[in-house]
Amino acid sequence: MPVMPNDFHLLDSPHSFKELIFLAKSQENNDNIVSISYNINPIDPLVFLSVMKEENQRYFYWENQRKQEAIIAIGDLKSLQVNSDYYNENVQDINRFQQCQNFVKNTLNKITFLQDSFKSNNSYFFSYFTFLNQQNYHNKSFPLATIFLPYIQLLKKRDTYTLTVNTYNNYHYIKEIKKYIAQNFSEKITLNYKLQTEKENNLNYNLEEKQYQSFIDKVNQGLEAIREKKLTKIVVAHALEVKTNKNFNVIKSLENLRHNYPDCYIFAVSNQNEEHFIGASPERLLSIKNNHIISDALAGSAPRGKNKEDDQKIGENLLNSEKEKREHQIVSDFIFEQLSTMNLHPKKAPLQLLKLSNIQHLWTPISAKIINSINAFEIINKLHPTPAMAGEPIKIACDKIESSENFDRSLYAAPIGWLNSEGNCEFIVGIRSALVKGNSARLYAGAGIVAGSKPDQELTEIKLKFQALLQALK
Repeated sequence: MPVMPNDFHLLDSPHSFKELIFLAKSQENNDNIVSISYNINPIDPLVFLSVMKEENQRYFYWENQRKQEAIIAIGDLKSLQVNSDYYNENVQDINRFQQCQNFVKNTLNKITFLQDSFKSNNSYFFSYFTFLNQQNYHNKSFPLATIFLPYIQLLKKRDTYTLTVNTYNNYHYIKEIKKYIAQNFSEKITLNYKLQTEKENNLNYNLEEKQYQSFIDKVNQGLEAIREKKLTKIVVAHALEVKTNKNFNVIKSLENLRHNYPDCYIFAVSNQNEEHFIGASPERLLSIKNNHIISDALAGSAPRGKNKEDDQKIGENLLNSEKEKREHQIVSDFIFEQLSTMNLHPKKAPLQLLKLSNIQHLWTPISAKIINSINAFEIINKLHPTPAMAGEPIKIACDKIESSENFDRSLYAAPIGWLNSEGNCEFIVGIRSALVKGNSARLYAGAGIVAGSKPDQELTEIKLKFQALLQALK
């Protein structure tokens, strides 16, 4: 176990700070966790991630520019990976969502907040789930569920930037950590930031049209199941495999996504094998703030217009399309009914358009108020997957997806988000996404198939969705 020498002096560099954090977190002392939080000067969240992350280290990045919010978590002081639902013959099955809730409860009991820390006692946890609730592929990139308490965290809310370090209780290390944070932390990180600036002409890839044939086949299979009354809707996903002449620059890709899609949730999570799941999602599965719930019903899509008049016409056609409204209604009814079964008395906002830079969707925000002890994971368990990500009936649609898709959805179309000890949370759906490792990337996109869907139009839709990632990966 590493021991800090008596003559240890903290060097003025992020590398030394990370070494100090590593030494501190290795001094586990009866699980007695100390949380240190201070306001710092403004810093670009991607600069923070780029400098502070070590190789083969788990991290979480989430940013919404419209809300002026971001949160980055690096390393895992405490973590749980769920590879199967827990079963004990003496108790009921404990699913992956309940296991994550138990982890939060048990970990919170071990945390002490320093009295000189500026803010109220509040810990953040970061979690993500696979689309399916069982493992069907070898060499999985991510387990069924992951949740962790980070040892370094940056939280941005408008003009306030809060740095948190979670570690074990050791006076000497904590003293040095506080000293480093107090001495121009943001400036030191920014000075060490070296973002690659190579132009796109150094990164080339080719896409073959034949990659899309399997998507057309799956759409036709879905339409056949709908004609046979087995399904009302099925979401057909497609994976586009891309290889380049050099490794992808994940930070640069996130910067591109942030620039190109300011109205979306930009996100990235990684495992400890340098596999990064990144994307720009327009869809919020669940937000809880001060016991107020919001969930987005998002289904039914159309491209943006070439000009204002064209865009308005396309939007009006989308709002009046019986096929698109039918697809959307399935999703909004499902969310409303699931929240109702939990006695949350949900309310639907009027149907409206959510306009993004390259696509527009039918959108119904659904709200409710928590009036009992229901926690975020209970609600997520009820909502995932929605018909927008699977189909209807959901169980039959998921079985069809599992048997017909020849790739692992992994975190695609699944819950990704954070929650804190105050009961607040924000979980998005991992769409418009890609799994990146080295010079390889798997891009994900999907389309909801209902009666009246046309394979060529659905193909056009997923190609449009792929553009968000193809442009960003350059």
